[in-house]
Amino acid sequence: MKIRHLVLAALAALPALAFAAEPKKILVVGASVGFRHASIPNAEKMLRDLAAKSQGEFTVTMMSDAPDYPFARVPIPQAPTGFPGTVPGARGELQLAIFAAAGPNLAGLSTAATAAKTALTAASLSAPAEIAAKVSALATAETTLATARADALARLQTSANKLTAEQVQSLAGRGPAANQFANAAGQNEVLAKVFQQYMSADALKNYDGIFFVSTTGNLPIPDEKAFLDWVAAGHAVMALHASMDRGTTSDAQMEMLGGGARFAGHPGNGNLSRKIYKVDATHPATKDWPDGAAIVDEFYQFYTTGPAGRIPGIDWSKVHSLLDMDFEGQRLPVAWTKMHGKGRIFYTSLGHRDDVILPNIPSLDYGLEKENGNWISAAYQKHVLEGIRWALGFTEADTTLGNHPAAK
Repeated sequence: MKIRHLVLAALAALPALAFAAEPKKILVVGASVGFRHASIPNAEKMLRDLAAKSQGEFTVTMMSDAPDYPFARVPIPQAPTGFPGTVPGARGELQLAIFAAAGPNLAGLSTAATAAKTALTAASLSAPAEIAAKVSALATAETTLATARADALARLQTSANKLTAEQVQSLAGRGPAANQFANAAGQNEVLAKVFQQYMSADALKNYDGIFFVSTTGNLPIPDEKAFLDWVAAGHAVMALHASMDRGTTSDAQMEMLGGGARFAGHPGNGNLSRKIYKVDATHPATKDWPDGAAIVDEFYQFYTTGPAGRIPGIDWSKVHSLLDMDFEGQRLPVAWTKMHGKGRIFYTSLGHRDDVILPNIPSLDYGLEKENGNWISAAYQKHVLEGIRWALGFTEADTTLGNHPAAK
C-alpha cells in the first residue's frame, strides 16, 4: 500500500504537460488546377509559423513536401515577358532555375532600358540634339540588356535545366499565349498521384483537419464521398482566399465550403483599399480584429445557383458571417464559418497579397509595392490562427446561420 501511495504521489508531481493531448494534425493543401497564386508559398510559411507558435496544439503536414510536387515550394518572382520571365507550364524547379540563371543584374538593366525609353518619349521635339542623345542612350541600354539576357540564357542552356525551343520562344515573347487555367502536359497525372498519397480515404485518417491555401480549380480528390464523410464525422476544413475559386468542383463540395456559393469575380480593382467590418465581434477569429480596418487586397464576390440560374451574392442563411465589406452600398462577404455534419468549416477570402500574409515583405508578386503595414499581417495571422483553433475544437463560438443583417 505504501508503494502505491508513493507512485500516486510521484505521478501527481509530474508536470501537467506530460499528460497533454497529442497535437491535432492539419494537412495543408496548396496545389492548384487553375490559376496559381504566387503568394501560396508565403501562406504556407505563415501556417508553419503559426503551428510552431501554437504551443503544441497543432502541427502541419505540407502536401508541398511531396518529392514529386509539381509546383514551386518558394515564392517565384513574377516578371514581364522576356528573359528571365515566366514560362507557361514550367515545373517549379525549372522556373526557379530560369530566375537563378538571370542573376542579380538583369532587373537593374531592364529598369535602365525602361528609363531610357521614358526619357526619349519626354524629349522635346524642338531639340534635335537632345533627341539624338536620348536615342543613343536607349540603344546602348537596350543592347546591354539584350546581351546580358543572351548570356544568361546561354548559361541556362548548358545546365541540366535546358529549355525546349518552345520555352525559349515563350521567353522571347513569341511563344503561344499562356493559358493560366490549364496545367502543363503530364502535370494533372502527377498531381493526381500526390492527392492519392495525401487525400485518399486511408490517408485522411492521419489528420484532424485540412487547410486549403488558395486552391483553385476542381482538385483531383481521389474519393469525394469519403472526403465529405470524413468532414461530416467531425474533422475541420479551413480555407483562404482562392479556395472558393473552384471552377467545376461539385455542388456537394461547394455546399460544404460555403453553402453553395461560387466565385464570381472581383468587385472593382483588386488592389484598392477597402474597409473590413466585423459581423460577429465575439468569435475568436474576429474578437481582436480592428473593426473598419482599411486593407489593400484582392477581394471576392460570389454567386449562388437558383432555379432561374445564377443569383448574385451569397446565401447568407447558409453561413455564419464573421467579416464583411462595403462595396458601393453592397455588403459583400469576407469570412464565415459553418458546420458540415459535425465538421467545422472556416473560410476567409483575405490573403491574396504577400503583405497581408506576412510582415516585412520587401517586394510582392506581380511587381506590386508593399502597401499594407505590418499591423495588417499581424491582425490577419491572428484571424487565421483563431479560425484554425475554432475549427479544431480548441475554442467554442456561436454558429447560428443567417446572422448577417442581409439575411434578416
